[in-house]
Amino acid sequence: MAESKTDRSRYPSHPAQVRSARHHAEQVLREWGVGDSTTDAVVYVACELTSNAVRHARTTQGREFGMTLRLLESIVRVEVRDPDPTLPAPADGEDLEADSGRGLLIVDRLTSSWGSAPDVLGKTIWADIPLEFADARADHAALCAE
Repeated sequence: MAESKTDRSRYPSHPAQVRSARHHAEQVLREWGVGDSTTDAVVYVACELTSNAVRHARTTQGREFGMTLRLLESIVRVEVRDPDPTLPAPADGEDLEADSGRGLLIVDRLTSSWGSAPDVLGKTIWADIPLEFADARADHAALCAE
């Protein structure tokens, strides 16, 4: 049984902070001893969710988004909070090769489950990535480069 661990971080709402969140997630997972395939999937999901918090949630400058990583018994959970109450909706279709609108489709493919919940001020989007992540799933996404 894996030891339960939690890491919380906050970032100013700015596109450059997506890269900071991605690097932080990778560092934390390496420190926790999470395997490479799972780390790659978690980092991609964290990148997509934090990018959405900055771009699509229209989090105004001066506001922050938060990211929580949780190492649980059989999963790594990524949670991203932002002040926009609008819940996410994946794009219609299954085109993973599209230029845009495919982020949540890829998140869906990389996770065992994901969802969102309204908060008092905004929302939290969460995603669960199995610790025994199948390498075949990793072929569906490359890490986002910012």
